[in-house]
Formats: sequence, C-alpha cells, structure tokens
Amino acid sequence: MTSLPESQTSTLLDIVAIADNFPPFSSPYPTHHPITLEPYVPFHLTQEDYQNHLSPVGLVRSPVLDELLNLNCPDFLLIRSSSPGEDGRWKNDVDCVCFSSEVVQGGHEEMGRVMQSITERWRDEGKFMSRLEGWRNEKYMVYADPRSSAFKTIPIGTMSNGAFPLERAACALFGFMTNGVHMTAYEGEGSSMKIWVPRRSSTKPTWPSKLDNSVAGGIPAGMDPLTCMIKECAEEASLPEDLVRKRIRNVGSVSYFYITPDGFLQPEIEYTYDLSLPPRDSVEYVEPHPCDDEVESFALMSIPEVLDALHDKEFKPNCGLILVDFLIRHGFVTPENEPNLHLTGVRMHRRLGVAVPST
Repeated sequence: MTSLPESQTSTLLDIVAIADNFPPFSSPYPTHHPITLEPYVPFHLTQEDYQNHLSPVGLVRSPVLDELLNLNCPDFLLIRSSSPGEDGRWKNDVDCVCFSSEVVQGGHEEMGRVMQSITERWRDEGKFMSRLEGWRNEKYMVYADPRSSAFKTIPIGTMSNGAFPLERAACALFGFMTNGVHMTAYEGEGSSMKIWVPRRSSTKPTWPSKLDNSVAGGIPAGMDPLTCMIKECAEEASLPEDLVRKRIRNVGSVSYFYITPDGFLQPEIEYTYDLSLPPRDSVEYVEPHPCDDEVESFALMSIPEVLDALHDKEFKPNCGLILVDFLIRHGFVTPENEPNLHLTGVRMHRRLGVAVPST
C-alpha cells in the first residue's frame, strides 16, 4: 500500500477528536460535563437495573431532568437517596430516572409511547428547540443492557436488546446511543485510489454544504444495518441494489462520543462498509450521482485531496472520522507516518458508558 508523507498525517488525531470530543472517563459512565461540570443522571428501564449497576440506557442533563420533575408524571420513577424538603417537594437531587413498573409491563410499545408523548409535548410547547426543531418523523431504536430486568417480562427487540423506538431528533435529549451506517465508495488501489465524496445540500438542517461519506444514514428502528445501507445507496447515490449487494463489504464499526454545541450528548456507533466500484472499462461500471435533495453533487477525489479536505475541516465531523478509519485500514496511515496511530484508533473505538446494540 502507498503511505502518505508524515506532514499530511500528523493531525489525524485532531480530526478524530472533532467528532469524539468527550474526554475519556474512568467511571462506568460520564457523570458530569467535562468543562461546565453539569451533572448527568443515568436513565434505566427499571429501578432494579440501576441497583444492579447495569449500563444505563442514557444520560439525562439537568434542564431535561427539570422538565421531567415539572411533569410530575406517574410513568417515571425518579430515584433519590435523600428525603423530600420541608415543603414536601422533592429537590433536584435525583440519582436515577427509570420507568414505572406499569410502563415496563406494557413492553416496547408502552415505553415508546410514553417517550414519544413527552417529547412531542415539549416540541409543541417550544422547549429544547435546538434539538426538536429538527423533528423528522423517523424513529431510532433505543437500547438497554441485555441483562435488564425488563427483558424478563417482555420480548427482546431489534438487534437483540432493543428497548423502544423514539423520534431521532429527541434521542440526544436523553443521551441515548444512536447508530447508523457509513460507506466509502472508491475506485482503484494504492496510489491510484480515488474516493467518491458527496457534498451535502445547502438546505440540510445539519452540517449544510459540508463534505460527507460516499453514502451514510441513520438506522431506522426495526431495520438491520445492511438493509439500511442498501436503501441509502439507492436514495443518496443512485447505486443499483444488485451491484451493491455483490461488491459491498462490511469492515466493522466505529464508536465515538460527541457533545453538541448546545451541550447535549450523542454517543454513537456507526457500522462501516467499503464499496470497491468496477473498473471504468467494465460493463458493470457505475458512478454515484444524487437521487434526492440531501446531496448536492459528487466528486472523485484522490487520497491527497481527501487529506487536504480533512485538514481544512471541510468534512462533517463524524464523516472525517470514518475516512481516517478508511485510510488506516487501507494502509495509507501507518505507525511510521502517524505517531498517534494507536491513540487515534482508540478514540474511534471507544467505550461509551451507555447500552449498545447486542447481536
């Protein structure tokens, strides 16, 4: 494989750290914001899960916890280690948020209904609009620790330990792990390799006009990663299903922990794929081109051009991380030209501290 000059790879860790911007933590899960020290409260399905020290489903910020307290909703249990104040009202000293036993007994549908109901209410009331104004009417699956006591009474869900679906725009309110698929489509090998890079539409609600991975998307609740990848290939890049199924290759996954500019938590796992396109003189050859309004255009970029765009911060942050992973796997980044290679790999495959899919 062709290696890149050291000068071009010396800041790849910095590129990864744009997406993985939550510092490593030694506790089982993050307990507070690394700068503001705002505390996080773990969200579990049941009180028993909290008492058994299982991985939480998510992490609740103080503003969201305040709204849950204001709701005074019987669907939730707010576990406290202390007693009420003199006025009989609980103070904001919650140790854990979980569902009531009645909600858990209602299964996936009831837990999902409760969560969807309160987030729709907040949206309609104009709360947390930095998150909820991007409402998409598309649901992600929220996962729980496979050992959760809730799974003793309800059947396990998608990806073995799916707990309930929730509108994707609302997931960050509770620090729920989200996941998606990212694919790098390329032509050639070694020094002649080039990557198909799309530019996001200027009308996209997130990261408009930034460069992206060849094809990428969130995984809707109830859909497996490969099915989602094939769907996105058709919708975003006009790539025919038969060619994708024939040539696509799963190459693993990456994990990273992102803090949004408005302070919400987005621990994420992305399933990664490579697609080596047929030679240009082949009857199978096809070029990606936009099919919907999410992609403005595609460009075929050499590896040095991709590196320049990465250093210039032209890529959407997590897409930059995916491309760093691609460059390492294909031998362009080595211990000889990247002194931070090991730490870069660690930051792309990190422990998240919350429940993740279990297959």
